[in-house]
Parts: sequence; C-alpha cells; structure tokens
Amino acid sequence: MNGLMNFIKDNFSAFVEVMSFIPSEFQIWHASEVAILVLILMFALAVIFLCNRWMKKYKLGITASVLLTFLVLSLTLGLTGFFFSIPRLFANMFDSFLVVCIGSPVFNLVLGVFASLGHRLRNNHPIAGTILLFGTGLLFAYVLFTTFIVFALRLYN
Repeated sequence: MNGLMNFIKDNFSAFVEVMSFIPSEFQIWHASEVAILVLILMFALAVIFLCNRWMKKYKLGITASVLLTFLVLSLTLGLTGFFFSIPRLFANMFDSFLVVCIGSPVFNLVLGVFASLGHRLRNNHPIAGTILLFGTGLLFAYVLFTTFIVFALRLYN
C-alpha cells in the first residue's frame, strides 16, 4: 500500500512539476509556436463551451454536470496524449501516460466544478457566467498544453 501511495505521489508531482516548469522555460521563437498555442487555446475553449451546451441541453444537475465535464475533459486529454504519442512510438510512452493519467484527473475535477458553476451562474448572470467559463477554458488550455509538453517533448525526466 505504501508503494502505491509513493507511485501516485511521484507521478502527480511530476505533472505539477511540468506545469510549474513550463512558464520559466518555454520561449516562443517562431510563428508556428504561437499558432500551436492559439490552437490549443481555441480547442480548450471549444471543449468547455461544448460541455456548457450539453449541460444546458440535457438540463443536468450540479453533480451530473461536474461528472459530464470531468469525463469530457479527461477524454480530451487522453485523446490528445494518444495522438501526440503516435509519432514517438519508438520511445517508451508508458511513463508519460502514467504522469498524465495520474496528474490530470485532479485538475479535471476542479475544472469540472468551475464549468458547472459557470453554467449555473450563466443562467442568472450571463456576463459573470461567461467570464467564469472563459477562465475555466484558459485553465484547461494550460492543462492541455502541459499534456502536449509531457507527450511531445517529454520534459518531465
């Protein structure tokens, strides 16, 4: 049991370490890097507002909204990691998978709560709810970019 806790702690701390490592080491040198950042931001915002649309369409409660958003965000990160690991099939991607698989669910759950609260707030206060959803999208873009860094560049080692 102690080994399992150390395993989870090590992989979660590696994900958080990459998240804190990105702002200090990432530098934009080419227009293609800006394009990647803009695409990640647009994709993250689209996923958050898609979740908001589904919450509105199906009239979900708070718990179901959080669960729906958590599942959609986790699926998005999983598919992103899968697609970014395809070009690096010669390398062992199992370590990267474990770092993202153990590190991101905590952030996805928190982002699911924020998105659900933004949806609820948007019903009575449209501007405040939209701002909260946009902020949630920015935070999810950061988690998505961290996933990109872990799989594409393997900077956590």
